[in-house]
Amino acid sequence: MSKQISFSVRHDHTLIGLFEDERLVELILDRPDQESSVGNIYIGKVTKILENIQSAFVDLGIGKDGFLPGDDAFAGNRPRGRTRKPSLQSRLKSGQTIAVQVQKDEIADKGKKLSMDLSLPGRYLVLMPYHKKINISKRIVSKEERKRLEDILTGLKNSEDLGWIVRTSSEGVTKKELERDARDLLTKWKAITREIEKCKKPTLIHTELTPIEQVLRDHYSKDFNAILVDNLRVKQHIDRFIRSLSPMRLLQKKVTEYLEPDRLMERFGFRRELQKALDRRVWLKCGGYLIIEEAETLTAIDVNTGKNVKSGDQQKTIRQTNIEAAEEIIRQLRVRGIGGIIVIDFIDMKTKKDNSQVMQILEKGLSADKAASDVTTFSEIGLVQITRQRTGESLAQLLSEECPHCHGSGRILTHHSD
Repeated sequence: MSKQISFSVRHDHTLIGLFEDERLVELILDRPDQESSVGNIYIGKVTKILENIQSAFVDLGIGKDGFLPGDDAFAGNRPRGRTRKPSLQSRLKSGQTIAVQVQKDEIADKGKKLSMDLSLPGRYLVLMPYHKKINISKRIVSKEERKRLEDILTGLKNSEDLGWIVRTSSEGVTKKELERDARDLLTKWKAITREIEKCKKPTLIHTELTPIEQVLRDHYSKDFNAILVDNLRVKQHIDRFIRSLSPMRLLQKKVTEYLEPDRLMERFGFRRELQKALDRRVWLKCGGYLIIEEAETLTAIDVNTGKNVKSGDQQKTIRQTNIEAAEEIIRQLRVRGIGGIIVIDFIDMKTKKDNSQVMQILEKGLSADKAASDVTTFSEIGLVQITRQRTGESLAQLLSEECPHCHGSGRILTHHSD
């Protein structure tokens, strides 16, 4: 599989596209006026504790208070077993200063979602300073490789009483590179702990990487055969950042390429794919189509046979449409940045074998998605539900605004004459 990344830089935004075999699979919008705070760490002050829902509001020194759910108002492992969880009031007091990390940006009228369980992601590892376990990605299936990685992490110096998550990208990585990543994270954590100890008022103490840098950290590997960018200044920054990632392993060949803006937008159909990512209707190769309806916390997707009526075998037509729909739905969730609850109404199939085939496609697609997700099998009325991690607004919410006439309903009243 060939992989490419495109960076289309404009004066008020940057579009970042991830392609697999020259087909867009993920789209990220970076806007300076809507800068994400996810991953940032603040010293905050508790302003209000809501006993009835066991949550708190926290002043971050940036205007609107953040929201701290009770389950995230701790540092370290959650209490397990039948032990009764201590109340939020016993853990936090109004006016108390605490270190918190942003998990979700503001969405609509909801403030930033916070957690006291801090984490620091690296290229291969995630440092969990309030944990003590080593957790290895489930996508690494080899027992020998899992043992090798655990041994390397166990033998790290200066990491006593700290927890680690070993990311999927660690598979096959040398001990030297893993130790380098770990040292960088430990250095960052030491600097953060110094700030936590000395800061007594709401302030930002750690900033996550920019979206461009996050994409390169999380996705770029030696498998990429092209990084396309239409801005020379940004190209220079990308080259420097890639060298900082892992100079010995990833710079076997120069892959960054400068293109004129119009040429870049036409490459791989980037412009066309962006427009399609905002359309309500998505056509499938077979002639069927999806209808995607986004609401604030729920997205409904309806699958239809459409023009796929050539085959005389009705069940074959339905199965083919549902299979193509399952593959396209996963791509659309990533491209559009859709999170929360997604309910899919597939066309009814007669056999459990067909249902199982569609579920396998969904599960395989979600396993390659970096956003955490869960999928439930067909319900009694033929619906499939996916829950997908949401850290901010979707592409449609970022690039469009509510219609002043229909106020987001998509419909207006018919005017009848008397």
